[in-house]
Amino acid sequence: MNLLNLPLITTIDPAGAEKSRRTLPGTLAALVAGDIGDFPRLRPHQRHVWHALLVQLATLALATTGRQDLPENEDDWRALLLALTPDDADGAAWSLVSPPDRPAFLQAPVPGGNLADFKPVATPDELDMLIMSKNHDLKAGALPADDAELWLYALVSLQTQEGFLGAGNYGISRMNGGFASRPAVSVTPETTAAQFQRDCRAALGKRAELANANGYKSTGGIGLVWLVPWDGTQSLALDKLDLFYVEICRRIRLMRQGASLVAMAVSTKVPRLQAKELKGRTGDLWTPRVVEKDGAKAFTADSRGWTYQQMVRLLFPRQSKKGDTIEKAPLQEVLPTDAGADLTVLARVVVRGQGKTEGYHERRVPISKFLRGFGTAKATDLAADIAHDRVGDAGTFARQVVFPAVMAVYAGAPRKDAGERARDDDTTKARAGNATARFDTLLDPHFFDDLGEEIGVMDDAEARHLVRARWISARLRDIGRAVLDEAIANAPDAAARHWRVRVTARDVFEASFAKQFGDRLREAGVWIDKDKEEANG
Repeated sequence: MNLLNLPLITTIDPAGAEKSRRTLPGTLAALVAGDIGDFPRLRPHQRHVWHALLVQLATLALATTGRQDLPENEDDWRALLLALTPDDADGAAWSLVSPPDRPAFLQAPVPGGNLADFKPVATPDELDMLIMSKNHDLKAGALPADDAELWLYALVSLQTQEGFLGAGNYGISRMNGGFASRPAVSVTPETTAAQFQRDCRAALGKRAELANANGYKSTGGIGLVWLVPWDGTQSLALDKLDLFYVEICRRIRLMRQGASLVAMAVSTKVPRLQAKELKGRTGDLWTPRVVEKDGAKAFTADSRGWTYQQMVRLLFPRQSKKGDTIEKAPLQEVLPTDAGADLTVLARVVVRGQGKTEGYHERRVPISKFLRGFGTAKATDLAADIAHDRVGDAGTFARQVVFPAVMAVYAGAPRKDAGERARDDDTTKARAGNATARFDTLLDPHFFDDLGEEIGVMDDAEARHLVRARWISARLRDIGRAVLDEAIANAPDAAARHWRVRVTARDVFEASFAKQFGDRLREAGVWIDKDKEEANG
């Protein structure tokens, strides 16, 4: 099962019409030639780490030989990959199965080759890093054990994005702690092949700068961590590695079992890489960093995923109220070579919790409308002001307009548990807070399209203020009213929909809206009379 020679990897052409099976070097060659549109057998949470692996392998191979061009020939890539494993000229290090005392793909040699302490893992999805709750997310143990391609993807997922999972099961170096996550944020062109090409060229161009900034060896560093024997008792220091290193975090060996494969796994005394104190600051090409007063750490997404507020922080970094600042990922910058391309900021992450997975999150934000805000520092500052101010306006609207109106609904409704009118207590506030959270959910799909409209006229202050005023008076107000109507409809008792409650809540909404935004909208000439519902300007 040598990946250099076995056509194992399923690809589909850019038109989505024809499937092919390719070797690993054939896959790299086809990506350079633009002949791959997708990898249809990948599961969503595996997509980034598979892409990252291909980019890291390609750039390691090119950097090791001093090449800058991306070959379109499969034989060239096969030779380049073999050059990374000079002690395994027979390709054993690129095979899914090899003798236990030798390296196999993403599997470190076992000193002495003794697997007596290893325990079997029967199927690819049991090996994968997802922690599923009662089969609600994906049915565990459902993937066939005789499918080598699925074992390959599960192995990549486990070894390059897994976190801490109990004593002896350590996680990767490229995240801030064992219960964190490996985020991926980058600017990307439209197609899978173009994304691969761009990231490879950008990585090679940034190699010297990033290696020096992060303390890696300029030459001779360990690139393929799985080549080094590991007995589970010793860690490798990051300063022994290459910037583009491909890591492993677990002692795993794939073995043949009749017509199927089985994984053999064992715990370790220490993590494979000694990197805890770095808090994920490994120079990873796709990982943003959070810079705080006492240092920096890898960015960690939470269970909310890529909300519009989070994406604004990533697209337009500035110091937060807590005093920290987001530092963009190296591949998040728009490059001169990106001119004319349809670009998107692509953000992907599997959010991990303590002993659980909190969901896979992916978001794409087209940035063609924002390119002016990624150019000069002055334009970037103004675009950032606009974006963050809009986040502030939306927050004010939710807290100061929607929440008081929803509180009027729940405070005016009888409580089921007490059989009496609700009060301004913590329970009522919590209910109102949960209902108000719908405001951000409904606003989120529109936020960046609306933002693009204002950034498009940011050189004209009067036009900019008019666009903002219309956004507040229409988009925010309409969504706020929808949330209030939902709260009225979902209140705990039919009595809460009595006309008095409805009228009171809507009066609170309009009064709060006028208090918070009335003067601004009147100045812009777009104040909307709540009775006539007509713009005066």
